[in-house]
Amino acid sequence: MDIIVKAAAVADYRPKVVSDEKMKKTNGDIFLELERTDDILKTLGENKKDGQFICGFSMETENMLENSRAKLKKKNADMIAANNLKQDGAGFGVDTNIITLITENDEVQLEKMTKDTAAAKIFDYILKR
Repeated sequence: MDIIVKAAAVADYRPKVVSDEKMKKTNGDIFLELERTDDILKTLGENKKDGQFICGFSMETENMLENSRAKLKKKNADMIAANNLKQDGAGFGVDTNIITLITENDEVQLEKMTKDTAAAKIFDYILKR
């Protein structure tokens, strides 16, 4: 069995215009126009090969389970590792996370743990599938 792990840090939006030079301060306000980025998870799900296992990630501030389960189906993923940014010890700015692993038939709530340990637990869960 070949195991290939690919990960990417992604954002839903990026600046529409990028300046090569410093933008000088003006008297008025400045507005930043954003554009959508390519949906990597959706593209992977649309082109999934036999035997391939696709795990996506979901960061939510409300309705975490419902939104993550919808993402699982919409993106044709096999699993979503979800976390709620409003939980203490989860998300950005901390070294810990609280993850729920969601598959079509399963939800596994992991306790608060370091992000390194969470990554290992996610990988272990995938290998058991």
